[in-house]
Parts: sequence; C-alpha cells; structure tokens
Amino acid sequence: MLRVTTLYASSADATAGYYTQYLARAPGEEPGVWAGAQAAELGLGPDPVSAEVLRAILEGRDPETGTPLGTPLHDRFRTDGTVVRAVAGFDATFSAPKSVSVLWALTGDERILHAHDCAVAAALAHLQQYGATTRVRTGSGGRIFPDTRGLTMATFRQSTSRADDPQLHTHAVISARVQTDDGRWLALDARYLKRHQRMLGGLYQSALRAELHHGLGVAWGPVRNGQAEIAGVPTELLVAFSKRTTEIDRALAAKVEEFRDRRGRDPTTWERAALTREAAVDTRNRKTGNGVPDLATRWHAEAADLGWDDQSVWSAVRNAAARDHTLPQVTTLTDLIDELSARGSAWSRADIVRAVVDAVPVRPMSAGRWASEVERVTERAIEALIDLDPPATGTTRAADGRSVWIEPVAARFTSERILVEEERVLAWAMDRQADEPTPRDTLDPAGLDVMQADAAAAVAGRDRLVLVEGPAGTGKTTMLAAAVADLAEQDRAVFGVAPTAKAAQVLGHETGMPTDTLAKLVYEHTRPDRGPRPEWALGRGTTLVVDEAGMIGTGTLHILTRLADANDWRIVLVGDPRQLQAVGRGGMFTELCTTG
Repeated sequence: MLRVTTLYASSADATAGYYTQYLARAPGEEPGVWAGAQAAELGLGPDPVSAEVLRAILEGRDPETGTPLGTPLHDRFRTDGTVVRAVAGFDATFSAPKSVSVLWALTGDERILHAHDCAVAAALAHLQQYGATTRVRTGSGGRIFPDTRGLTMATFRQSTSRADDPQLHTHAVISARVQTDDGRWLALDARYLKRHQRMLGGLYQSALRAELHHGLGVAWGPVRNGQAEIAGVPTELLVAFSKRTTEIDRALAAKVEEFRDRRGRDPTTWERAALTREAAVDTRNRKTGNGVPDLATRWHAEAADLGWDDQSVWSAVRNAAARDHTLPQVTTLTDLIDELSARGSAWSRADIVRAVVDAVPVRPMSAGRWASEVERVTERAIEALIDLDPPATGTTRAADGRSVWIEPVAARFTSERILVEEERVLAWAMDRQADEPTPRDTLDPAGLDVMQADAAAAVAGRDRLVLVEGPAGTGKTTMLAAAVADLAEQDRAVFGVAPTAKAAQVLGHETGMPTDTLAKLVYEHTRPDRGPRPEWALGRGTTLVVDEAGMIGTGTLHILTRLADANDWRIVLVGDPRQLQAVGRGGMFTELCTTG
C-alpha cells in the first residue's frame, strides 16, 4: 500500500546519503530518477539522482546555484525550549502485494517491474494534480490555498524487505518546497498526501492490477482494504516470504496485550494503527546489504523446499487465470454512493476516488489508461451528487476548480438521501423537545452530585427525548443506575443498547437493566414480513437508553427515530460529543446536543 513519513532539513545530508548510496547502490538495485513538473523546471532531467543534488533539494536550496528556495529551512525553538524541526519533505513508499513480489523474484519477469513503475507513476501524477497546493496567509488573517507549478520528486525502486525477502516497493522522496505561479517558493500543503494515503495507495494498487492483467494476463483475488493478490500464487510462498510482516505482527500482539492490561479495553482503530507503527519501528533493523543476485539463489532454495520453482508457480498462475470464469462485477453509481454513505455524510473528491478504485473491477489496460478511467468514473459520480461549495467568486484553483479560499482537503459533496435523513432526525428531535421538560421530581439523589441528580431525574421523567452528555469519568453510568432503579420503582419498562456487544454487557452489568446491541434491536424491528421476536417486543412507553450515542451512525439513528414513533418509545441518548465518532456517518449526537 502506501506509507508516508516526514523528512527533516537538519538531517538532509544523512537522508540524501541513505537513498542515493545505501539503497540505490545495493547490488541489483538501480539509481533514483527524478519526477515531477517542478523537478523539470529546476533542470533535474534524465541524470540519476545524486547525493549532492538531493541534499540541496532537502535543504531547500537551488541545486545549481545553492540559493535558498524561499525562506531558509532552519529548526526553531519555542519559548519552552522545545525544538520545531524544519520539514524538508516526505517519503511516500508504495509497496506491491506480496504475490507480485514473489512472482517477480522467482521468474525474473521484467514486465512486473515495468508494471510497478507505471502504477507508481499513475499515483504520483494524481498527487501532483490535486495535492501540490500551498498555504498563504492573507492580510485579513485568513489563508488561501493556491496552485503551484508542481512537485519535485526523486523515486527509488527497491526489491527487498529488511528481512531479505522479495518486496517490490518505491520510495518517492517529495520536496516540501513548491513554487507559486508568481514565482514565490513556499511550503507544500501536505495534508492531501497525508490524509489520503489510503486513496493514493489504492490508486497505485488498482493501476498495478490493470497493468499486470493487461501485460501478463493474470487474474486477481478479492480486493481487501484496497489490495488484492495474484490468483494462483501459492499461499505457503506468501507466508514464507513475509518474515518482516511476521516480526511486526508479533511485536504488535505484545503491544495490544499490554494496552488491554493498562486500559482495560481493546485499542480503537486509530490507536491500533499507532501501535502498528510503533511495532514497525521497534523491529526495524538496517538492511543486510545483500544484493538481489545473491538473494535470488536463496529465494529459489526456499521455494524449492516448499515444492515450488519458477515453472510450477507460472503454471499455477496461468491455471488460475484460465479458471477465472467469474462474470465482471457491475458497480453502479448507486453502489458507489452507498459505499461512500457508509463512511461519512460529506466527501471530498479523493474520497470518491478511493471508493472507485476499491469497488470498480479493473480491466486489462495500461496503468495510465486505468488512471484516466478512474477519473472518468469519479466525474460521473460527482455529477450525481450535491455540491456543497458556495458559488466560486474570485480566483479558483485549476487543480480542482474550487475557490482558493477553500482548503483542498475540505469535504465538498453529499447526496440527497443523506440531507433528507439528517433533516428528518433534526425535525424529529425538535418535535420531541417542543414541550416543557418533565423530570422526575421525587428521585432519590443519594450518592449523586447535583448534575448527576438532574440528569437522572430527566432520564426517569416523562420527556420523549433526553440528551445526556459528559466526558468519561463524570459518572454517567452511576447516574443511569439511579435512573433505572427509579424507573423500576415506577413499574416502567427500560431497555439499554450500545454500539458493541461488550459495551452493552458492561452497561447492563452496571445499571441492572436488560441490554443488547443497537444493531440487534434495529434488525429485530426491521425484519421483512415479520415482527420482532417476543423478547424484543418492547412495550409502548418503554424508555430506550442508547449509550455511547456519539458513535451511532446517522443512518441508524434515523431508523431509530422511526421505530420510536411507531412504538411510542422514550429515547435517552447518552454520550460524549468529544468521543471518537461513528465509523460510518456520525456527528448527529453533537448536533442534537448543540441545538436541543
């Protein structure tokens, strides 16, 4: 896929030496090459990337004259003594699927290397088109985000992992210096690159699939997280040549276990990603320096130990391609919009590109043609969406047609269905809170502070919609336990739901009310042609407590509002607006708390 790391000007000399000498001069590897429109303007042409020139670029200097390109890159010190390191650039590393690397290692087919290079070029062309803007502070205190003349990039293709396994990957070293049309040298706004790593990696992967399908006639397995493996490459070979991944997985497992012991819960998606990066750093050793010619002998020996050689692997791949009689999957615009809607309420163009490269099956064509096809399908999807940008006035960017006052990474598009759902949820909430509050005036406040007592009284009262917000540690569960006990004294039914089974179990244990997941509740009450099973047939007037409401997606919340009206349930939404939002479309709990 794609991994992006930051490079600093203070270590430009060592960084330039690492890429041009330590990596590029290893046996069997090739020198780096220049890419990008700005590189051409600086006179960086067909000559291989040298340490001296790359060092100048990373230090923010003209490689010919040595003069600074804009403000000199120097570290600075804050008043508290901490150092703010000057950013020199970024390393965007594109890695091929393991099956591609294994097939190349055992067959030596140069067409595989060519396909990888073409796919990397397609992804970098997209980045230069949409992610080469800068930020300029204006006299009014705001910022504009104008176009630039392109990127300066040095690419270094590598063939091995740090565990000496075959692993095709390319380091694209991208300068943090860009030039505006009026000649000023400023800093690259790298948020497009960093926020859309997954999309750029997916674009590379899909272009690689198209190129290899076209050039070698291979078939592909299912796409998972944007990546697929070549059909027919033996699984045992993929495992045998993934020693680096095994090292990281072992270190990650230990870190996750330590996290559970320390926090008492599983890490979130973002926390797990951070732990994965830590595991990669902890297990990161220097490359051995063994070259491809020597390693190829070892690779063939390891494959032979498992009963495979170049001919048998090629036969397995060709046989898999011959057996691939699956009909091409048809992805409609509705499918794409549904996929986007599962992730958010509004999307940038890059979000749409990601959905396209993940969902649309590749056809046999060159990587460049496939990238153009992705852009065409993306434009068709955009035509079916609602543009949230105000009418552009003044200067617009050539890259995306948006006003220079709008940051390129800002969400721009949504769908009619999403706007309708959000409007209905807000209208439903306003209607349910139209009357004067009717809290329980005789609730026993023992063991509660003033705000907890007020919240418990509201939960145990008669309001049709109750919103309870508070950060972790403020006693929301203690408050709910008191409210549930009071509702039981009133002989009124109460039921609790949460986003996950574990959270629902904890909620039930600590409050004493019956609980389950919200997804299960929704499923039982929306089964076609059948009503809910008896244990799910909540009576009219039941108080339904939704815990961790900030993690409930808008689509699910919209369904819940309809069920509440149909069954005359009271709804209590409890959560922390500052908590991580829903995996899919979320944010409505915060909006309800703001306007309710």
